[in-house]
Amino acid sequence: MNERTETYAQPQAGPRGSGKWFSFALVLVVLATLAMTAMLRQKTTVPIPAPPIVVAGWLNGPGPTADELRGKVIVLDAWAYWCGPCRASAPELVKLYERYRDQGVVFLGLTAGGEDVDDRNRDFLNDTNITWPNGYGATDTLVALDNESIPERWVIDRNNNIIWFETSNEPIEAAIDRALAQ
Repeated sequence: MNERTETYAQPQAGPRGSGKWFSFALVLVVLATLAMTAMLRQKTTVPIPAPPIVVAGWLNGPGPTADELRGKVIVLDAWAYWCGPCRASAPELVKLYERYRDQGVVFLGLTAGGEDVDDRNRDFLNDTNITWPNGYGATDTLVALDNESIPERWVIDRNNNIIWFETSNEPIEAAIDRALAQ
């Protein structure tokens, strides 16, 4: 009987510190990927024509007509009743509304949800003290706005151009003030 003896080579440890270099290289790759993703996702800061606001219906009162919105500064807010960050950011949005409503700024909320979730949508609006018009079934408008997440907000100037969105480098108040000064 022939016994076969095999010897397996033990993996050799790399040069001292090679694990640190690998970790460093991995961190660099991750950071470069994040930076490139941010650059690709960053929207232009040039005013962009706003799409028409089309909704299936309005949740809390009648919504404005296109004629009523003409020449107004508008703050649009994309939200969903199930969105924790939407609920968490609502108090700041309500303060913004309180600050600017008497200056003629129109606030509008948009949600993609349809009539099947109207009760949940209305509960969200009541719970968050949001009183301005909110349209449901706004999917076409949200797609036209290149909506990527919620909550997401836009400022539209008197010439119907989007001049601010979530990835802008200035506070929303500065954009509203700039739009009002036009």
